[in-house]
Amino acid sequence: MSTLEKAMNLLQTMPENKIEAVYMYMRFIDSQIESSDFLTTEKKGALSIVGIAQQYANPELIPMEKEAFANAMAEKHAID
Repeated sequence: MSTLEKAMNLLQTMPENKIEAVYMYMRFIDSQIESSDFLTTEKKGALSIVGIAQQYANPELIPMEKEAFANAMAEKHAID
């Protein structure tokens, strides 16, 4: 049985409000750009998202990043 046949069988058993939600989701998915097309287009426009802020990085602070969250929570919840 194909995926389409399985989906149609499942849809036949669903109440109308759920079918409407499924249909809206299907329209949303159909309207999205294919991921491969998106990546190709994006790579042409920018090298990468990760590299955008690289120029602002401070290498001296990188070792502190590992403990940053723990330190912030300890400071926030410190009992005096």
